[in-house]
Amino acid sequence: MKKTKEICIWVSEDEKAQIQEKMNACHMTNMSAYILKMAIDGMIINLDMPELKEISSLLRYNGNNINQIAKRLNSGLPAYASDIADIKEKQARITEMVREIYLKLAKL
Repeated sequence: MKKTKEICIWVSEDEKAQIQEKMNACHMTNMSAYILKMAIDGMIINLDMPELKEISSLLRYNGNNINQIAKRLNSGLPAYASDIADIKEKQARITEMVREIYLKLAKL
């Protein structure tokens, strides 16, 4: 969408510093984008959660393990109980981490 209208506001040095501080806390670098987002939505939620990266990693790990088990079974070889136990343990960890994320989000 092409932007054709301008809105200009004047702020004090202190207000500008406060805006900059809040913008930095949201990990934003573009003040116009920050002010526009705040004016339209009224808030910015920063979801910088390392748990999400760990969940993604665990899901990839489990996916790889499941593929290896499928290859083994398709070759007529047995599945190892230790592999199944490892997948179950990682799945339980993923489930707990997702529950914790939901609890954090509910507090927002």
